[in-house]
Amino acid sequence: MSESKTIRHDWRDIFHAFKMAFDPKKMFLGYAGLLVSLAWCMAVVAFFSALKLISTQPSALIKLVLSSAKEGIPVLAKDVLSAVMPIDCSELFVLSILIFGLLMIWSLVGGAITRIAALDYAKDESVRLADALKFARKKFWSYFWSPLVPVIGVFFFALCNVAGGLMGRIPVVGEVAVALGFPFALISGFLMVFIGVIGALGLCFMFPTISAEGSDAFDAMSRAYSYVLSRPKKFLVYCCIQGIYGLICLALTAFAAWLMIRLSFFTVGAGMGQKFSLVQSFISQKCNIACLGYCSSSFTEVKTVDVCLGYWSLKFLAWILIGYIFLIKLAVWNFAVTYVFSAKTIVYFLLRKEIDSTDISDVYMDEEKQE
Repeated sequence: MSESKTIRHDWRDIFHAFKMAFDPKKMFLGYAGLLVSLAWCMAVVAFFSALKLISTQPSALIKLVLSSAKEGIPVLAKDVLSAVMPIDCSELFVLSILIFGLLMIWSLVGGAITRIAALDYAKDESVRLADALKFARKKFWSYFWSPLVPVIGVFFFALCNVAGGLMGRIPVVGEVAVALGFPFALISGFLMVFIGVIGALGLCFMFPTISAEGSDAFDAMSRAYSYVLSRPKKFLVYCCIQGIYGLICLALTAFAAWLMIRLSFFTVGAGMGQKFSLVQSFISQKCNIACLGYCSSSFTEVKTVDVCLGYWSLKFLAWILIGYIFLIKLAVWNFAVTYVFSAKTIVYFLLRKEIDSTDISDVYMDEEKQE
């Protein structure tokens, strides 16, 4: 067995998440989850855009991945806001299908990643990929329903208010009933805010809870709410440390990937000459894919030049390079995914130790014992 890592059982353990994120099993699971998620989104968008229910095209998703972080994040935020604010029934239906599929994908992938992270941090043990997936399949519906429980709670109280509003359609009696019963509507509004906001903050603890305790969705929800409300300052401090450190690690990872791409382009271009310069200009014209947040202005200006590759072999080379860089950029986002799951698992164990006085090494192990 390799030398065990130093565990201090305090906020400094969060810094282990960087190394834990590069676990080959987690990276494989995260990469597979991103590819399947992208394929699912493209299939749904292509199907419903063909039915004229939405105007978005599948190519927009590919461009979003290929664009730089500086370009892609504002575009994504704009698209989400434009889709949510004036949303109609057809768009809501498509969005629900998208979320349903993504939740199913990440209930399996995220459950397996957090299971690996839980055993790695708590017991310094390496679990097999097949065992992690087996555990995630066994607890699949717990992972699936845990994020939906707060949504169902908000939806329930919203329906209660809608039902009260329907009573107001009755002449005279309904108006008086709404006036007298409106305090209950205010209470429902408060519960919607409470369940929604605290649920969103504690959402990050639901998967680690199931992976560490082997419990169900309701236990994951209750622990998430309890940990956020019992130690709000600790929760915010841990989240700030995890977020700031994660952004620094993501920036370094993106810079390493960008440098690898640029050096590869430069050295191959030095040997290939003018033909590779045309290929690089063609790639830049299609999308700023070689950019990971560290692009120079001179490189992005090539977009304004209309480049045409005469030979099919040059076009083949250009599109193959686009595919390679697409996979590299997806790997950078994969690191972000595995880091978040690993860091949140560590934060869950730290809060559990402080609030429930449970030892860090206490992890559900029945499945492994049976094997």
